[in-house]
Amino acid sequence: MDYLKYTSKLATRVARPGAILAALLLLFSASSFATLTAPSASPTSVTLTWTAPGDDGDVGTAAQYDLRYSTSLITEANWGQATVVSGLPAPQASGSSESFTVTGLNPGTTYYFAIRAADEVANWSALSNVATIATDPEQDAPANVANLAVAERFRYAALLSWTAPGDDGNTGTATTYDIRYSTSTITDETWSAASQVANEPAPKIAGTTETLTVSGLQENTTYYFALKTADEVPNWSGLSNVATTTTLGDETPPSQIDDLQAASGEANGEIDLSWTAPGDDGLTGTASVYEIRFSLTTLTEANWDSADLCTSPPSPLPCGEEQTHTLCDLNPGEMYYIALIAYDDAGNPSAISNIDSAVSKLSIISGIDDESDLLPDEFSLGQNYPNPFNPTTEINFTLPVSCEVSLIVYNAVGQRVATLVDGRLSAGYHSVRWDGQGDNGRSTATGVYFYRLLAEEFSESKKMVLLK
Repeated sequence: MDYLKYTSKLATRVARPGAILAALLLLFSASSFATLTAPSASPTSVTLTWTAPGDDGDVGTAAQYDLRYSTSLITEANWGQATVVSGLPAPQASGSSESFTVTGLNPGTTYYFAIRAADEVANWSALSNVATIATDPEQDAPANVANLAVAERFRYAALLSWTAPGDDGNTGTATTYDIRYSTSTITDETWSAASQVANEPAPKIAGTTETLTVSGLQENTTYYFALKTADEVPNWSGLSNVATTTTLGDETPPSQIDDLQAASGEANGEIDLSWTAPGDDGLTGTASVYEIRFSLTTLTEANWDSADLCTSPPSPLPCGEEQTHTLCDLNPGEMYYIALIAYDDAGNPSAISNIDSAVSKLSIISGIDDESDLLPDEFSLGQNYPNPFNPTTEINFTLPVSCEVSLIVYNAVGQRVATLVDGRLSAGYHSVRWDGQGDNGRSTATGVYFYRLLAEEFSESKKMVLLK
């Protein structure tokens, strides 16, 4: 009998055709389930069993199954939102035992399963009972990385490389890396004290080559690197092999200074210098220290180390700024050759600058009194004028013979402040101007000072006052 034609005709002859049709369709559809079970599970799969229904109720063979799962209870209302399982087998004859393993599940998760069957006309059975089970927790950790290496080193960074392990041993794709570094070797005991790398990459599929640049390191420093890998549980691998390297040092020296200029200073025995500050690395940054040398003969690389050294050079200014310095305590009236070198913080020296020369300041006026052809007949030291003074004063003295002369300024506690004369002078009347600057090139403070003249066996001191 053609049941569809029969039910169609019957539906047109009864008072409630819709209700009768629904009853007949249910009568001749596949039987509903009551035997769906979930006897076993693994971390990522669940095995289900059930008894095959018939094509018409419990008779015959159904045409297809619709198996679904969810992490919440399945009902008629939310059936459409449940996940459809693909790859189901064709139904067997009514009463046969069926089984199917659902894969691709998450470990340690509770799942709900339900099934329906349909006949060849696609009349669907009612919803089966709902079977529930939790997948097993994942227990297989990723394999230990054994080929971690430093592929390239830089001044402030290191490039690491390794082969990605799997999710389970060397199979699949892991979830997380924990990469760490230290300036001492890394072990299981010291792992927690090592610094963790920021922005670690997500693991790729097992067997893929991984790379990562670890930045923010210190130059010329030895580092140790190690990593661990975790799956989604997370199960952590053991410690990888430990890779080590030493970062590069600073190998770029400051640029050569080529605009050094020297000129006679303002005070006796001084030469003023000026130049443009170089950088720490070439023309970038700020150098660390200057080495200034001077000599009465021209400077070369061969005699550089034997030339006189300025013991109090200025600190370098940022690259491109004008730098100045005054050399003090030179022999007045002498020609000096001067050059300098800049060093960076790694001790890299620039090339020797251009060499300039200048005559140190000679602020002595000497000679025979214009009103007399006679030389002075005795040593004498005059009172400075003006006194008090600001900013300069003159000191006069006489020498009856040519001799070695020393004229030195001291502060009130007897400390040497400035050397005005230190050398041989001819007989005559002499005058020295002092501008209030000390041998260190700095202006002295307001106060009482003493100047002392030593010549042959003559010695005399006088007091003067500087007011600012």
